[in-house]
This record gives sequence, structure tokens and C-alpha cells, in this order.
Amino acid sequence: MGIAFNLSTGPSAPNFTIVPPSGQFLLPDQVGAFALPRKLRLPTLEAWNLTIQREITPTLSLSAGYVGNKGTHVFAGDSPSYDVNQATIVGFGNLDTNQREPFFKKFGWTQPINYFGADASNNYNSLQVVMEKRFTKGYQFLAHYTWSKAMGYDSNYYAIDPKLNYGVANTNREHAFVLTSVAELPFGKGRALLGGVGPIVNGIIAGWSLGGNMTWESGLPFSPSYSSCPVDRDTGPCRPNLVGTVHITGNRNGYFTTTDGVTLQPNGTPGDTIGPWQRPASGTFRTAARNSLFGPGFSQADVSIAKNFALREGISVQFRTDIFNVFNKVNLDIPFTCVDCQGGGTITSTTSLGRALQRQIMFSLRLQF
Repeated sequence: MGIAFNLSTGPSAPNFTIVPPSGQFLLPDQVGAFALPRKLRLPTLEAWNLTIQREITPTLSLSAGYVGNKGTHVFAGDSPSYDVNQATIVGFGNLDTNQREPFFKKFGWTQPINYFGADASNNYNSLQVVMEKRFTKGYQFLAHYTWSKAMGYDSNYYAIDPKLNYGVANTNREHAFVLTSVAELPFGKGRALLGGVGPIVNGIIAGWSLGGNMTWESGLPFSPSYSSCPVDRDTGPCRPNLVGTVHITGNRNGYFTTTDGVTLQPNGTPGDTIGPWQRPASGTFRTAARNSLFGPGFSQADVSIAKNFALREGISVQFRTDIFNVFNKVNLDIPFTCVDCQGGGTITSTTSLGRALQRQIMFSLRLQF
């Protein structure tokens, strides 16, 4: 049995999307978009160095060198992309965020457009000094000092003003010193001390070695912030004006100079000043540079003690004890960066570096042949 219907009772006609004159369909709001350049360019690295080496004694040498490099067509910051639809600060207070996005008027896109441009650059310059003593008379060491400065861009606000967030790289440690050494203790047969003992005593006191590794590095950089960024602006980096000297105390309860919890007020243009900090005028950016302050340094000493037992010619057993962070040094993370918040400048956690350990002891037994 058939069912009769007419156009007034039938299904609605579909609504077809009208192709815009540009031929580019609009994306719905809040849908993430990704974009690639028409021409992809591979990152390049130019590196150079000049090193001078001097032999001090037949077993002791010293070298000093300048090492540098420059990266081109690299990522802006730690992310492979940056938002080319980020709102500009121009017009803040008169226009809403969408109206200040570059693609809003043309396409109506209010969402981020993650652009994988790889069009930034970075550079690295360093002084590297190495002193090495080769193994003689039961002792050797290697000491390495580096002064370095790595500079680069951050992805925030990069599409609008790259120079605004140009500064010290997030991973840069200005100073680094590493000392490793191994010493065979001079006890037992054929050694300088107690060389005439019997085989039983010799088996106890001979074959001991002591090793050590000492690492010291200056702190990682961080950027100061302030509490009223959402009121003063809604895009770009959050940093106050710097109008004085910031003192680094090193105290975990007040690592650097803050306002002691007093909020910077918008009194005039620019705003309130407390100590070295000033609130920027509404709709403007800061004078404090990106990564202009440095957190606590990192240090750790590791010790190893080993005893070799000779079983027969060419075969021995080694018992080894490794003590990591022998002094149980607590390595702190960077502080709370807000200069006018309650708790600003305090440190509440240890560093997130995977190699930062509290004291650990490891025993091992190895057969050598």
C-alpha cells in the first residue's frame, strides 16, 4: 500500500553550504586549525670553534676554546608551532579579542591557527675549559668548566612581534663545572704503603679504588610575572616593568625581591611601583625581559668505592658501592614567579630534573675476565 505525500508534508530540502568567492570554506568557531608553509625548509645549524691546548706535564694537559653555533629555520621556543591568529594588543579596551585577531574580519576564525613555520633562529656562544690528567701512579681526573649563553625566541606573540619574547633559552645554565676522578688506593703488595704484608692481609687491603663525580651548575632562568595581567591585557606575555635592582637572596621563603604580597595597583599610567617592580599601563607590555632572573643552582656529588678480588690469572670479581648525592643535597626548583602575589618568590618543590636524586646507595657485583 503506497503512502501519499506532497511537498508540504515531505522531508525538508537540504541546506547546501554556499562556496565563498575565495573558494575557501569557513571553519566553525572553536575548531582547532593547523597550517603548513607552502614551502618547507629544513632546519640548519652552523657551528664553529677555536681551541688551544697546552701540555703542562707529560700526563697533564689544559685546553681552552670558544664554541658557538647558530640555528636557522628552527622552532620558535619549545613548541613546533605558534598561533598566527593570536590577538594583538593594539585596540585593547576598545575592541574585543576576536576583533583583534588577524583572520577574524576575513574568515571569522576565532580559534588558534597553529602554524608549523620553523622560521625562527637561535644562537649559542660558550667558553669551554678542560683540564685532564691521564691515569698514572693510580690516579686520574677530568675537570670541565663551561660558560655559555643560549638565546632564542618564544612562541607566545611570535607572529606579531618576535622581539618581544627574544631572550635567554629556557634550558640555559650560564656556568657549569664537572669534576670526575678515579684513584687506586696505595695499599698492599707492590704499593707504596704496606707493601710487605702477607697474602691474607694483602687480600683484604689491596685492590681498593675510590671514584667521584662532582657537578655544579648555575640556576635555570625564569620570567617575573604579576597578578593583574588579565585586567591589563588579554594576550601576550605577562611581565611587569622593572624599575630597580632585584636582589636574589637564595632563601626558599623569599628567593628574590617581591612586593611582600602587596598587589600592584593601577594608579595612573603606568601604575603602582613597589620596590623594583611597577605595574605596566593598561594595554601595554613590560620592560622586564624574558628569562631575566635565575633560579637556584644545581649541585651533586657522587662517590663510588670498589674492591677487586683476583681469582686466577685474567679473572677477577669486583664488588662496588655507588652512593649518589652523597651529601643528600636538596636541589630546589625555580620560585613562584609572581612579584605581587601572596607567596611570590617562595620555592615549594625540588627540581624536576630526572638526575636530581636524594641520597641513594647501590651495590653491585661483577665478574671480570
